[in-house]
Amino acid sequence: MVSDGAGPGFSAHPEKLGDAGDQLIAAGGDVGTVKDGLGKLAMSGEDTFGEYGAGEAAKAFWSAWQDELGVNVDALKELGGKVHDTRANYANTEAGVSRQYQGA
Repeated sequence: MVSDGAGPGFSAHPEKLGDAGDQLIAAGGDVGTVKDGLGKLAMSGEDTFGEYGAGEAAKAFWSAWQDELGVNVDALKELGGKVHDTRANYANTEAGVSRQYQGA
């Protein structure tokens, strides 16, 4: 019988969950590094956009985009933490169930 990943035959691998959590947290750090690097660029000067307010519009857009990158950084780090929590919960539950069977 082939399992679709749910029901009989389902299993989790705590070490892989830990690795996945680490990767999410690292991705958040990578996005943060890019955000910081992009934030140092002067992207909205008159030399780039000319007059007539285009520079100010670009500056507002750039600022909003930087804020969005910050949200993504926080979300990736939070997801990584939740995956680590899931790993710990799975390991604790598995240990508890194993103790119950050993005591029976």
